[in-house]
Amino acid sequence: MPERKVHIAENQNYGCIQCGRCCRRFHVLMSEDEVLRLGRLLASRPNDLPKEFVTRIDGKPYFARRPSGACVFLDEETGYCRMHSLFGFEQKALSCRGYPVNIASSFPGEVSAIARQDCPAVQQNAGRPLTRQRREIEGLVEELDPQRPFTRRVLEGLDRKAVEAMVGLLVEIMRDETPVPPRQRAGTFRDVVVRLEKIKDFANDPVALSEMLPNLLAKARAASGQRAEAGLSGFSRAVFRTWLGACLRRDTELVRPGVVQRVLRMWTMLQLTFGHGSLHRLGWEHPRTTLDQCPIFGAQAEPSDDAAWASYRRWLVSRLEAYQFFGVTFYDEPFFPGLRALALTYPLVLAAARHHSRSRGANRIEEPDVHYGIGAIDHTLGRSPLMQYPPWRIVENHFFTRWDKLLATLGWE
Repeated sequence: MPERKVHIAENQNYGCIQCGRCCRRFHVLMSEDEVLRLGRLLASRPNDLPKEFVTRIDGKPYFARRPSGACVFLDEETGYCRMHSLFGFEQKALSCRGYPVNIASSFPGEVSAIARQDCPAVQQNAGRPLTRQRREIEGLVEELDPQRPFTRRVLEGLDRKAVEAMVGLLVEIMRDETPVPPRQRAGTFRDVVVRLEKIKDFANDPVALSEMLPNLLAKARAASGQRAEAGLSGFSRAVFRTWLGACLRRDTELVRPGVVQRVLRMWTMLQLTFGHGSLHRLGWEHPRTTLDQCPIFGAQAEPSDDAAWASYRRWLVSRLEAYQFFGVTFYDEPFFPGLRALALTYPLVLAAARHHSRSRGANRIEEPDVHYGIGAIDHTLGRSPLMQYPPWRIVENHFFTRWDKLLATLGWE
């Protein structure tokens, strides 16, 4: 493999907290070589580990799971992986060793690495800085060998300096320590994206761009303080609930779906569309309460403070600086559709966090609610088998152009 430059998120920490959620949440894919290697390893010494550890899904090998949903190698009493305990970390499957690091090609000859927010340890920013784990990450890059760098199409004709300047401006918004309401910061971010797209034809002129960006940011900050008087129509509310449900679906949990399972999933999505039903039926980590018990629209709520959203800002900075929001990390979509999708994570996380806070009887979003919302949305952002289809880009654009109305309906934070 040719040597590549590896960019690692500088604002993230990670150290496993032995919660075992990744060993319960995912169907972990193996290569055929790993199946043979692990089989020989298990046969090499007597122990009580399961010898039948593979299940086939659409012909591909995955680690088998118990009826509880846990991996067959998870010790449910201690929360430890028994393969890890007996044979060491390096003997585990690549998918297990790599999680929660997400590695992707960026510019030609370069790779980026960030930590996934569907890991509780990453949400808490617990452990060593990711940058101090470079040796391990570079080893993963060598094994994975990602090969899909940005093309001119996904860059929309922008050169690297223009991309860096635009992304740098958005990072500045998220890193600004000035306390402002979360919706105002998110509104500034969204409005900057709108204005950047309007000047993209001039962006490759570094002198012109450097002159335009400060004025553009000032105008966006002034506009973000405005509020819409009217909210979404009933139709748009139904579409948003459908979209949120699609973003929260755990399709990896629906293995070998039969007719009954498909009908039940469709029924659940239909209930959510009309403001009923429980998100828990889309994934076990979601609240068991229903949308009519804990609505995401309408009801008044006490505003949260900016500090509760620190993890959200950190998440966006890591995605931005690693360029993991377009191209291969977002359904091969170009730069600006990726930026729009990143801006739209705020209303999605807000809706999920508000439902979560109300499910625990609170009327104010706190940090754990934001952690839940980020993890729920990041789990599928750019990775969902369902969300890859073009009609969802139409839905995203629908709400991007109705930003103020959407936030007025969700409730201003």
